[in-house]
Amino acid sequence: MKKVGILPNLEKDTNLNVTKRIVCYLLEQGCMPSLTEEVAYSCGLEMYARKEEELFHFSDFLISLGGDGTLLSVGRRCAKHNVPILGINLGNLGFLTAEDKNYAERAIDQVLQGNYKVEKRMMLEASIFAEPQRLEGILALNDVCITRGFSSKILEFNMFVNDEYVDTLRADGVIICTPTGSTAYNLSAGGPILKGDADSIAITPICPHTLSSRSIIVSAEDMVTVEVCTRSDEDFTVSADGQNTMTLKRKNVVQIKKSEFYTTIIKTKHLGFYDVLRQKLTR
Repeated sequence: MKKVGILPNLEKDTNLNVTKRIVCYLLEQGCMPSLTEEVAYSCGLEMYARKEEELFHFSDFLISLGGDGTLLSVGRRCAKHNVPILGINLGNLGFLTAEDKNYAERAIDQVLQGNYKVEKRMMLEASIFAEPQRLEGILALNDVCITRGFSSKILEFNMFVNDEYVDTLRADGVIICTPTGSTAYNLSAGGPILKGDADSIAITPICPHTLSSRSIIVSAEDMVTVEVCTRSDEDFTVSADGQNTMTLKRKNVVQIKKSEFYTTIIKTKHLGFYDVLRQKLTR
């Protein structure tokens, strides 16, 4: 019996109709569905309620109901459990999701029949050295972004790779991204596209003050250090996947490296990287 955890985006599956439909379908297929306590009690399916950590540990695979943002959130939260995720898209074109909500049952069938492949996606881990505390273990599947926050002034920061000084940049911020994240904010900022299985990290300045400031691609084994040089009354923000955001003040150091954890994504459509990329860029 397959044990399946279902994690919906409550803003997209507002009445939880898709969630209920998938629960019913999984039961028909002889599977054991699980929901977080919040979702289970919201849709009257208390018998399938589990605490989130227990759900991750219990499940053979997860179903993310939403868009790419939902899958990013689920990926960060379950990374330590290494549970594969099937993304069902409830919105527009998803780059990471496997199937549209109207064909969710078809995608589930393919997984249950073993007709799928998995992609292990590299994650980043950020550490923030902020007086008087140190924050570690901040995970990101797409990117870690350091931006000027609410300040109207440009951000100045020193960039290091493996403790080797690279440059001092003046910009609205900087994006440090994985290959998965290279087609997100990084692409909008003029950064390079990296193939999903590339063992690389891209560093892209956001609206740099000088035209000579360009993206850099480094090895995934490299440590990227950003030393932010702000005045005492200025702040800046650090965000993981554009979702987990912290506002910091004064001179701080942010270190980003490849995480020991991966996000495992289930793919039921046998499309190549360039097929998906072409679809995304032409829509």
